Amino acid sequence: MRGESGRRRPYASVSAQALLALSVDVMGLFAGGLVSLLSPWFRSKPWLLALYPPILTVRGDISGIFSGNLSTMLHLGLILPRVRGNTDTYRSLISSIYVLTLLDTLGMGVIAFALNLLLGIASPGHLGLYMLLPTVTCLSAVLLSIPLTTLIAIAGYRRGLNPDIILYPCLSSINDILVSGSYAAVATLAATPLGLRLLALLFLSALLAALAITYRWRGDDLFRDVLREGTLMVLLSTLLASLNGVVLSGLTEGILRHPGILILYPSLTSTLGDIGSIIGSLTTTSLALGYVRGLRGILDEGVRRTLRVEAAAFPLHLLFAFAAYLLLGAPDAAVLRFLIAVSLLSNLLSFLTISLFALLLAHVAHRRGLNPDNVVIPTITSASDTVATLTLLPVLTLTGLLL
Repeated sequence: MRGESGRRRPYASVSAQALLALSVDVMGLFAGGLVSLLSPWFRSKPWLLALYPPILTVRGDISGIFSGNLSTMLHLGLILPRVRGNTDTYRSLISSIYVLTLLDTLGMGVIAFALNLLLGIASPGHLGLYMLLPTVTCLSAVLLSIPLTTLIAIAGYRRGLNPDIILYPCLSSINDILVSGSYAAVATLAATPLGLRLLALLFLSALLAALAITYRWRGDDLFRDVLREGTLMVLLSTLLASLNGVVLSGLTEGILRHPGILILYPSLTSTLGDIGSIIGSLTTTSLALGYVRGLRGILDEGVRRTLRVEAAAFPLHLLFAFAAYLLLGAPDAAVLRFLIAVSLLSNLLSFLTISLFALLLAHVAHRRGLNPDNVVIPTITSASDTVATLTLLPVLTLTGLLL
């Protein structure tokens, strides 16, 4: 991006902006630390681990829809780079995100409950928890993240940064902390009868607010499109996310032996999702503006961007390992070697897969006339969470062989 004088502005290259954006993912370590506070309950309440990945995935999907639409609409001039006095398009977008969060967390709770009930992780009496915890957790985070996301997008846009690169990674890291902290608080409340009644009251209030918002925007095309396309995509991804929860709950003993895994987990999933979202968001904007056409053009440009983004992502995984080691407060050097191996191997085994998937998905969505911002990033974040979670299995095996 160039300024009015034609001179290149700071952080104009994809690699530099990606480094800036992905470095925020270190905040995900604090999110993992917050959830690790629940570890004394992991054996007696296995649904705690089973619900965590789908909640993170739904958070990522909905945040992706919001950030993807916001960045594209800033480029197209449909949303103005200012906080006050913005357009009806912006107000419609944030209204649709609130209602979408409620619908999809309810759907996620039902799907996760059914799957975990079949696998013996949940019992029939847990249905209320599967409905209340995801909804209250995600809505609490969304109400805080929407204004923060808008401020980040506007500040970056005014300073010559590309919101397609910086917005979702910053948002995902902030949301990891918001969601994880909210989840820890909500799960603690759910442990008491009074807390459960409070959660039920909050849930009812959120439902009434969503009905009022839907009535207000029922005739708006953007509102309807986001709900129609976003609800379907997020619910489809919820099935994968619930399987992620099953995998993670199956690693309970390993997590209790190596708590650094859970501290690393949000950063690993967020960074992989951020890599895919950067590639996907850049591609959807390029398609909207007519800069690229056809699959070959998308792949030619996309592969170059992928390597530039990975050049920033790889060294950051070393930082994640060191930071997790410090948070653990473990003096044993073997723990540091273990965390470095897990972090780097996870990145190497997954980044190319998710990047190619993002490029192909953007191409398919564009050809079928769908809004890529409602399809690409939500699907990418879900796929990245699944890839990152499944990658833990071979990574732990390889780490055991190498160390």
